[in-house]
Amino acid sequence: MDIVDFHTHLWPKDWAIGGARARPGVTIPAVAHRRVVDPAALVSEFETADVSLAVVSATIESLFGMDGATEPGIVRQVNDWLAALVAVHPRRLLALGTVDAFSGDAGAREAERAITELQLRGLVIDSSRHGLFPGDARVRPTLEVAARYNVPIFVHPVALPDPSIFIAGAGALGNSLGRGLMNGVAFLSVLQSGLVEEFPDLNLVFATLGLGAIVQAARGGKYGRGQRSARPRPNLYFDTMGEDPEIVKILVGFFGPDRVLAGTDWPILPALSQTGLAAALSQAGLTPTESALVASGNARRLLKWPNG
Repeated sequence: MDIVDFHTHLWPKDWAIGGARARPGVTIPAVAHRRVVDPAALVSEFETADVSLAVVSATIESLFGMDGATEPGIVRQVNDWLAALVAVHPRRLLALGTVDAFSGDAGAREAERAITELQLRGLVIDSSRHGLFPGDARVRPTLEVAARYNVPIFVHPVALPDPSIFIAGAGALGNSLGRGLMNGVAFLSVLQSGLVEEFPDLNLVFATLGLGAIVQAARGGKYGRGQRSARPRPNLYFDTMGEDPEIVKILVGFFGPDRVLAGTDWPILPALSQTGLAAALSQAGLTPTESALVASGNARRLLKWPNG
């Protein structure tokens, strides 16, 4: 099975534990923190697992924290680093350009540079920043660039402004739930804002952490059964974040097999496996053709990166 993992992360070494730009209070486990700055660890693990391609990203939140001011020069350097990394591993890695979409025209300029000059295959944006969500007018310049070049945008989860209550109640899973809430609100923000009608060539990918939002979208008449059966459907995608067949079944049932992407959130989760993913897709009731779409076909179509 050809597998493309749409949801993996790498950071430049300056963000390593003890590095020049290491941030205090990083919530990912120490082992994952060490691996996220080690491209060789990703390449080795994915080769062993026989995963064809990893789509890597470094989010604004991971670089600057939840509230810190973004530095355009540093964002440029990170995108240059991502492009150089792909050049070293052209058969194993693709990258999404890092963009502060909430910075208006400045974000759009870096988005265009990442796509046209650096040849990065899409963009990653935070699901929220400074109390704003993707439906806000300040995000539109970046969305316009992505739609113009027909590249995907990965809307990545961010932490709650104050996750302490969730963490106190449920530990690390409470933090993840809070991130899912923010990603879900970003999804609903897109539906409420009319972006899918305004930009029919805009492809937006959300993380499974935000899955609960689809209930509200269906109940609230924004993406109910009628809207989901209409053609053409909005270009809204979710990644699987693992190999759970019940999650895959829900995603495919709601969005269709051509709107679901295999993904993990590596290094938080391990690489997908040939046997595990194949079994999960089969148990979710997918046909071989549908399984191939989820495993890699949809990602390759979005990224314009054919197999081989």
